[in-house]
Amino acid sequence: MGKMKKKKKLVRMVLYIGLVLVLGMVIYQVRSAYLRAEAAKAAEAKKQAQEEARRKEEARKKKNEWVKKDGKSYYYGEDGKVVIGRYIQEKKIYYTDDTGAVVRTVDGEKPMVAITYDDGPSQFTDDFAQLFKKHDSAATFFEVGNRMNEFEEEAKTITEAYCELANHTYTHQNLTRVSVSGMHNQLNKCDRKLREFGEQAETILVRPPEGAVNETVKKNIHAPIILWSVDTLDWKSRNAESVYRKATTNIKDGDIILMHSLYESTLKASKRIVPELIDQGYQLVTVTDLAQFRGGLKNGEKYFDIKPVESEKEDQKSQDETTTTEEEKTTEEL
Repeated sequence: MGKMKKKKKLVRMVLYIGLVLVLGMVIYQVRSAYLRAEAAKAAEAKKQAQEEARRKEEARKKKNEWVKKDGKSYYYGEDGKVVIGRYIQEKKIYYTDDTGAVVRTVDGEKPMVAITYDDGPSQFTDDFAQLFKKHDSAATFFEVGNRMNEFEEEAKTITEAYCELANHTYTHQNLTRVSVSGMHNQLNKCDRKLREFGEQAETILVRPPEGAVNETVKKNIHAPIILWSVDTLDWKSRNAESVYRKATTNIKDGDIILMHSLYESTLKASKRIVPELIDQGYQLVTVTDLAQFRGGLKNGEKYFDIKPVESEKEDQKSQDETTTTEEEKTTEEL
């Protein structure tokens, strides 16, 4: 009996020791895993701190500075971050993609014209937008609000191609034939629709259908009224050759060219017009960019063209001289 008790006691002791060893190993493994996890966290935190310090140092160095990466240009602003979108520096306007890489530049000191299209969007809108993107150029599309949903995918390509969306009323309504409240309804509904499709301008430009403007319209349109100096009459001729000639003959710096995005003949003409005007030395820009360094645009004012400021001064001087000459002639006759 004594031997049996000793044997049982020995077995219990061995089991106890084994259990203690197993628990010890488990505790060791858990503690080791915990320490490794904490060490990994600390290493990651240190890495992040170093990366943040590197970014801050990079930002400090690149503040208000151009940087070239993989053949693309980026501009770091006052806050040390890459500038994204449309921005102005000195006498130039820059457009970037979503990463901040510059995709198009407008030089405010070089000749430029604005090509504009009315009455869209249409099945041809994407083709127009891609044409301008291909040539590093832009146009302004005066769109009819209730056509936007019908040609939703086409409409999206306008701002994606860095072109400008503008207001041509919601239903192509002659604004001189509606009440003031009706006018506001037409313009506001169209503005809202244009913003849905990516237009971000603080004030969206307006072109009244048919170019119909009276004093009531001028007083109640709280945006610049954009008309035109070159009418291609594309809606009337539906002839690509005729449209091409009208849009490329005797063009002057600051002209605003009128076409319509509804017609295949206009698209065909535009494929010749765009490279031809570029070859003539013109930048093809949005109306907003055309006005940027030329005195800007005022709400309720009509614009047929937007000439360089110096040209406007010269025109005014010429008019003043003509007036003076006429007055002197009248005086001599008396």
